[in-house]
Amino acid sequence: MNVEVHKPVDDPRVYLAAERTYLAWVRTSLGLMGFGFLVARFGFIIRGLEAGEGEFGRARSPFASLLGCAIVVFGVYVCVVAALRHREYVASLQAGVSNPNLPMQTSLVVATVLASAGLAMALMILTS
Repeated sequence: MNVEVHKPVDDPRVYLAAERTYLAWVRTSLGLMGFGFLVARFGFIIRGLEAGEGEFGRARSPFASLLGCAIVVFGVYVCVVAALRHREYVASLQAGVSNPNLPMQTSLVVATVLASAGLAMALMILTS
């Protein structure tokens, strides 16, 4: 029985490229978290301005708060998935797989959720 043994990928550029990709996903997740916070706070401010200065503290947009919170939670999810994918990719490189296969599933989920959030915000703007 012939067992093929692979040595780890030695080219540091491959590892640095993997690190850059991971950091791009982390930046995306931080952007999502910041944007979610902004959506939640912006809805609060808009409702307060519509209610007048006297009732600013009591005005609240539940839809904007829920949407903002959902975007923040999704940003956390993206960060965790990016860390897991990066760990798996580097482990594959260390096992000798020079071009590990990564599923497109994560990218498609991120795009779908962001498009849905954009549509929800457009509806929120149109109905306000």
